[in-house]
Amino acid sequence: ADNMFGTKYHSLVVPTTKTLSQCVFFSGFGDPEVYVRPDNTAYCTGFPDPPVRVTETPGEEEVRQDSIARIQQSVELASSSSDDLVLAKGEGRGTLEQACYLPSTADGTPMMGPLKDEPLGTFVCTGHTCWGILMGPASGEAMAHLIATGKSPHVNLSSFDPSRFGKLTMVP
Repeated sequence: ADNMFGTKYHSLVVPTTKTLSQCVFFSGFGDPEVYVRPDNTAYCTGFPDPPVRVTETPGEEEVRQDSIARIQQSVELASSSSDDLVLAKGEGRGTLEQACYLPSTADGTPMMGPLKDEPLGTFVCTGHTCWGILMGPASGEAMAHLIATGKSPHVNLSSFDPSRFGKLTMVP
C-alpha cells in the first residue's frame, strides 16, 4: 500500500564463550542491542536505516558491510570489559550477517482491520515495526475475533483502522 514503509536493520550473530542470560541495550555507544541465546551466541543489531519504500526481494536484501562493521564496533566498545563476547576479543566476525525490513505505516501506528474498498473479507494486520513479535499474540487474537464475530472483545481496534489512510492502493 502507498502508506507502508520498511525500516532496514542489519544484524549479526556472534559466538560467546559461555551461555549468557541477559539481553543488553546500550546507551552512549550508539544504539546496539544484544539478545543472548541459549546456544552460546548473541544476536546483535542496531542503527536502523530511515524508513523507505521497499524494493528489495525478501531473502535477497543487500547486507552492507559498513552497517555490519558499525554494529560490530559498537558491541566491541560496549562489551570491551567483558570476557563473554568472543567478538570483543577480536576473534573475528559473527557466524551470520543479515539484513531485513521491519514494516511500518506512515503514522507509525499498525493497521489492523478490514479493507473497506476491497472485497468483503479482506483484512490487514501489519506495521508493528520492531514490536511485531511482542504484539503478535494480542494482534492475532484481536484479528481472529474481528474476522469471526465482527469485533474484538479485548482490544479497541479503532485507532488501528486502515481506513484512516483513505483509499489504500497497491504500489507496484
